Amino acid sequence: MSDTWSIDNISNPTYRLKFLDIPDVIEDWLQPYGGLAAKDVLEFGCGEATMALAMALRKQTRRVVGAEILDVYKHCLPIANKQLGLHELPPNLELHKITPGGSLADLGTFDVIYTWSVVEHVAQYMLNDVFTSLKNALNPNGTIFLQISPLYYSAFGSHLGPWIEQPWAHLAVQDDLYKKALYNAPPTPENVRADWGVYIHESTTKEEERAALWETYSTLNKLTAPRLCRLVQDAGFQIVRELRTNDNVNPPDELIDIYHEDILKTQQIVLLLRHA
Repeated sequence: MSDTWSIDNISNPTYRLKFLDIPDVIEDWLQPYGGLAAKDVLEFGCGEATMALAMALRKQTRRVVGAEILDVYKHCLPIANKQLGLHELPPNLELHKITPGGSLADLGTFDVIYTWSVVEHVAQYMLNDVFTSLKNALNPNGTIFLQISPLYYSAFGSHLGPWIEQPWAHLAVQDDLYKKALYNAPPTPENVRADWGVYIHESTTKEEERAALWETYSTLNKLTAPRLCRLVQDAGFQIVRELRTNDNVNPPDELIDIYHEDILKTQQIVLLLRHA
């Protein structure tokens, strides 16, 4: 490890989730296939790279690469300094800005690739290419951990739940009224603002913030769990483990008239993938 740090300093619940809980879940899923220790690991869509940092500091990995299309990965060390007391990133961690659709194999090949709540943001026309790129970057005996939550057609699949509390509003309300509801929603709570801070700067006006949120919503690719499974299998992966979890609320009848009920209720999908 690069210097002294401590989880006792963590004050942000989301940081604790990303640094402790999620990496532990991923490690547990990977145990039947060799775990994380001494592995070359890629995080696809690392954001501010808290999880990638945890993999490098806590999981005895050989090499961790975080790949991100935005500049938010540059916040990794400043946030870690505040939350962990870390002054220097570990030598086994690399953070790279990538071009959407670029070859992930340019970063190397990996024993483990993981992605957490990222694939729903990949443009529809790029999905096939992204799964091909992931496959090309995976070592022959490698494993991919893939998670999406919330899925688009679930109760809060819009990603706008903190601002619009009505479940499935993005499916039931016409777009102009839904957008108006977002723009007219009360100021963002401080805890939510903190979670979105690397994407929406604290100096951002409410109008700018809501425009950024609307763009996030309007560019979701509307993946369903069945379609995701077909896509990864068509790309040459075998699904070796799968988990789906549901919302704890029931969809209204008017939506069940239009959509399959299981599509509306499936909030999360987790897949473990290997080469077929």
